[in-house]
Amino acid sequence: MAVDKLRAYSRMKRLATALLAAMAGIDVVSRLFEPRYPVLGFVRAGAEAAMVGGIADWFAVTALFRHPLGLPLPHTAIIPRNKDRIGENLAKFVETNFLAPELIASKLERIDFAIQFAHWLAVPERGRQIAQWMLDFLPNLLAAIDDEDVRHFIHDNVARRVHEIDTPFVVGTIADTLLEDNRHQAVVTELLEQLAQLFEEHKPLIRQRVRDSTAWIWKKLSIDEKVSDNLIAVVDDTLKELSENPDHAWRLGFDEAIRHFVVQLRTSPDYLAKWEALKHRFVEHPALTAYLATLWRDIKAGIEHDAAAPHSYIKTRIEEAIAGIANGLLDDSTMRQKLNAWLKETMLIVITGQRHAIARLIAETVHHWDAATVTQKIEFEVGRDLQFVRINGTVIGGIVGLLLHTIDVLVF
Repeated sequence: MAVDKLRAYSRMKRLATALLAAMAGIDVVSRLFEPRYPVLGFVRAGAEAAMVGGIADWFAVTALFRHPLGLPLPHTAIIPRNKDRIGENLAKFVETNFLAPELIASKLERIDFAIQFAHWLAVPERGRQIAQWMLDFLPNLLAAIDDEDVRHFIHDNVARRVHEIDTPFVVGTIADTLLEDNRHQAVVTELLEQLAQLFEEHKPLIRQRVRDSTAWIWKKLSIDEKVSDNLIAVVDDTLKELSENPDHAWRLGFDEAIRHFVVQLRTSPDYLAKWEALKHRFVEHPALTAYLATLWRDIKAGIEHDAAAPHSYIKTRIEEAIAGIANGLLDDSTMRQKLNAWLKETMLIVITGQRHAIARLIAETVHHWDAATVTQKIEFEVGRDLQFVRINGTVIGGIVGLLLHTIDVLVF
């Protein structure tokens, strides 16, 4: 781009200079042949005026950027001498006319960022590209993470969470909930029924164990079977009675024991110490430590394996998430309004908050440029158009000179 501007500028500069040289050549030729051909006086007058106009405009254009012919004439080399002032004025111009809060707010108000973003994001190919980029980035992200730090992080967080649990409070709350309105009776009844069923299934084994344990004299008298049957009958009757009678003394005693345990659980320092010791043994248990140590390794290996798979599950989920966000924004006008309001407010705060810094940056940047750099940059940007000024000055000067000479001939 800079090379193209330089070529265009150089081409127009040569054209303007060539036109001025041509006018000088025409002036010389006209003067030589004017005595023989008086009509050439008109040509000479036009060429002479064209040279005056061309030289005057060359001086004006050149004086902007440097001293014409190297002569330090007053009010020449305007841009190099006023570089810092130009930078300050440019900074103020940008700050006042481009970064004013009301101008930015007015411009932002006309832009629907949310709908544009939603349409941009809704293109399937774009969603696949974003998902693939994120998938390609995953291995680098995982490689940058220190495995040992992650393992310590997981273990420390699990330990902290376990220690934060108020075990007496949790267990006590559960017990209170069960004891409220005797809800626990249903649990006790179910446990007794399950115990009775289990006892029924293992009666033969129990009977045999009782027989094996009875004295030899009972076996000789053949009463070992009666002993085992009576014992089993007693247990059967007891379980049935406990199961069918919620007000049984044993069940009431069990209730009282539970209530006493809940009180002790919440108030006894010994219980609190035991719970804390139990939690400490849990988090420091070698099995838990070993599991947590391998957890991150397994997660990392799973992510890497999935990222390398032709049909990555993670990529599919990312694409679905992107499509969901796009469709959600397209369908939800309220969400778009909220997003637009947030974006516009944020952008306005950021831009207007930095407007002075931006202006200061422009001024300081121009200040740190050397004069030759500033002159070159401006000359490359506007120099081509300024060469048209030289060309126009030459042409207009020639036309005016021709008209003046015509008037002089006709009138005087």
